[in-house]
Amino acid sequence: MTFVVNRKNVFILLGIFIVLNVQFSFSQICPIIPSPATYKEFNESLLIEKTVIVDSTGLSENLKNQLKEIAFSYHKMEIKFSSNESQLKFKKLVNVIENSYSINVSNDITISYSSDASCFYAFHSFMQLINSDSEGYSLKKCFVKDYPKFQWRGLHLDVSRHFFTVEEVKRYIDLMSMYKFNTFHWHLTDDQGWRIEIKQFPKLTEIGAWRDSTVENHYTTKPRTYKKERYGGFYTQEQIKEVVAYAASKYITIVPEIEMPGHSRAALAAYPEYSCTGKELCVEGLWGVFDDIFCSKDETISFLQKILDEVALLFPGEFIHIGGDEAPKKRWKECEKCQNVINTNNLKDEHELQSYFIQKMDKYLASKGKKLIGWDEILEGGLSQNAAVMSWRGFDGGIEAAKQEHYVVMSPGSHCYFDHYQGKKNEPLAIGGYTPLEKAYEFNPIPPDLDEKYHSYILGGQANLWTEYIADFKKLEYMTYPRAIALSQTLWSIEKPDYNTFKYILSNNHFKYLEAKKVNFSKTAFLPEVEWKRSKGGLKFRINASKESGQIELSYSRNEILINDYSKTGNNTNVTFAPNSWIQVKRPKKGITNHHYYIKTTENSSSSHFIINATHALGLPIKYITEPSPNYNGGDLTLVDGQFGSLPWKGNEWIGFNKNKIQIELDLGKKMSNFQVFVRFLSDENSWIYFPNDVKIVLDDAFELVNPKIELNDNQQIKTFSFQLSKKTQKVKLVIDSIMLIPSGLPGEGNIPWTFIDEIQILR
Repeated sequence: MTFVVNRKNVFILLGIFIVLNVQFSFSQICPIIPSPATYKEFNESLLIEKTVIVDSTGLSENLKNQLKEIAFSYHKMEIKFSSNESQLKFKKLVNVIENSYSINVSNDITISYSSDASCFYAFHSFMQLINSDSEGYSLKKCFVKDYPKFQWRGLHLDVSRHFFTVEEVKRYIDLMSMYKFNTFHWHLTDDQGWRIEIKQFPKLTEIGAWRDSTVENHYTTKPRTYKKERYGGFYTQEQIKEVVAYAASKYITIVPEIEMPGHSRAALAAYPEYSCTGKELCVEGLWGVFDDIFCSKDETISFLQKILDEVALLFPGEFIHIGGDEAPKKRWKECEKCQNVINTNNLKDEHELQSYFIQKMDKYLASKGKKLIGWDEILEGGLSQNAAVMSWRGFDGGIEAAKQEHYVVMSPGSHCYFDHYQGKKNEPLAIGGYTPLEKAYEFNPIPPDLDEKYHSYILGGQANLWTEYIADFKKLEYMTYPRAIALSQTLWSIEKPDYNTFKYILSNNHFKYLEAKKVNFSKTAFLPEVEWKRSKGGLKFRINASKESGQIELSYSRNEILINDYSKTGNNTNVTFAPNSWIQVKRPKKGITNHHYYIKTTENSSSSHFIINATHALGLPIKYITEPSPNYNGGDLTLVDGQFGSLPWKGNEWIGFNKNKIQIELDLGKKMSNFQVFVRFLSDENSWIYFPNDVKIVLDDAFELVNPKIELNDNQQIKTFSFQLSKKTQKVKLVIDSIMLIPSGLPGEGNIPWTFIDEIQILR
């Protein structure tokens, strides 16, 4: 599953971890994440020993084991159980909010809990209250009261594109449990691998679990190259049971996903008779969406239901995810058996055929005491009676399902796709998009325009980790943390603190826990940023950094050659300036000027580089007559900041529109004639991004009838439209027409395509 996200051009310097200089006192801030509903702190502190005596009356064996593990994990503390003279007591609550707890720290400590899960959550919170240093262990006397906001607090993991071992999956679950996640969505099957043993159909793992090659680099890279070696793996049913039990011990429910009818190439490689063509297929080594999907004939339905029989027995949770996304209808349209199903059941088209397919699975799962959940495409053709919807293509699918009184889990790509880039420069290769820490923190599963009477249908939210570009567990941790911690605030906390406060608590209290567990987490959100603004005659930039970062060294060059040796002279000049100082970049009167900047701090030898391609458009006022999508709008400076989007594309570097007709107006500041206008567009069909059909120029409300010159870059992903204009004008309006709908058989078929623009240039 692919998606694209927003913004552009706030450049992040690498190699520097800074302490935030926020303007408030931190003395009363609660160190617990996710933040509790109530926190009252008192002036006194309580000292505790490294070995804590706990009254275990009423605690289950699992809870006692978990308390020992948690205490050692956070602070290397030991737990001993005794009903006599204990410093820590537990008290069971009745008739309270589900999964609520409280912590009362006075001369001794009492944790009150309503369920075993809430006791587990409470003890994690208690550990986060403790300070440890060379003098021992202490915590502020305080009172905490807490309970979750949403019942579905999920993280997802795709093990099909890249396989992770049982021990790695357990570690993923263990890290989830620290931040009160309770749902693990395990994506077990896809085009690139079938990962769960099904005893009735052994070829699913004998054949479907292994591919002969894997695409290298980004899937848009041309020419494509492949790593030609056997790759794969699967979990036996005994291993599945082991992971399920481990998750249950952490009070986490596993939701398995068995993809259907699309994303099924691995299964069809093992059993081609359940496709529409019956042709022999390979397990796919390329990422994307493929035409060959499960046939809708009765034999295929029966095959999948037998698979679900075994899946239902392995996973005790109430939900089974059946996918339902990105299922091209090309094979169904050409298949005599599928067309016969349509005619026999009086279905309107292939979209209703997909609804028929999903309804069959829904009724079957209901007969097994299970509930079906699927991606929001299962709305197409009519939503099945008992189905729940996981909304990934924004919020609209979730809103529609809630209004139909179906349960919803919000997982929009704009906020919850952690396979996207989280920084704007020098991040490891990702699928695309841009989901920084702050964006994850802003997420709210309940859309503001959803009527309150439907709020109860929103079960919660979930972040997704698709692993096309996450080949090992270290990178998986880097992509997940600390964004998952930001998400936990949204899904648990009744009221969360502002973002700067969260960052302070995260860096001062929680990074040490991740470090103790040797988590390879990202610090990108804590690096200095470059801020841009318009200025007279062009634009200015400055490096936003704390005083602790020291002086900034800027190496400036007007050459087109990259010069990383700071000792060189000539056109390459070194200057030193304080953080937050503005640097002016002027627009040239004629032609184009390439400004190269190399920046490092006096504290750190790491450096970064960016280029401003200055033309007469640099910093000019832009008016969006057609508003960009809020998920893809980095502001009106994005198109005139002199910086091109990179390839593979990143969501922060492009302005995105999902409308058929787009109008953008550029104010030249004065009357001009005899100049050229250049506009750059992106194409990536797997992400539903298409070149426009047509681009026209309007000068002061009159069409300039000039045919554009069109150029494609080497890999045909960027198209530049250029116009030679002669008439005198002050305002230039771009009128852009996209294709009406994505063609049948392609990813996102039937949807309005995205139009992505990264830069407008004017040459005189």
